[in-house]
Amino acid sequence: MATPALEVTGLKDLQRSFRRISKDLDKALKVELAAVAEPVRIAATGLAMSEIPNMTDRWSQMRIGMSRYVVYMVPKAHKLRRRGGQESRPNLSTLLLDRAMTPALDDNTEAISAGMERMLDRLTEWE
Repeated sequence: MATPALEVTGLKDLQRSFRRISKDLDKALKVELAAVAEPVRIAATGLAMSEIPNMTDRWSQMRIGMSRYVVYMVPKAHKLRRRGGQESRPNLSTLLLDRAMTPALDDNTEAISAGMERMLDRLTEWE
């Protein structure tokens, strides 16, 4: 299963450069990247509740995470296993990806691009 992604060309180099300039600038970049991803998180949460049958609030909630060069979104909740080791809803990850996460990313591509531009404008004026 392919993971939906929106590639920001040069993000790795940008983060490396900001980290070399200042730790505060690097921290500000991370905060800004999370803010740019926020509309996708909100949309995915809403789509999960409306598009997936029997979805609970616990499993519809998403969180934004970051590794060194990637911003990602995952459900806040963790897997629960019933007695006997069986997952209670083994198809949930596919449903979340197909019906909530991917459409949320697709619907917000323009907002992400605009947010990245605003973010770069603010951070390049950093003092």
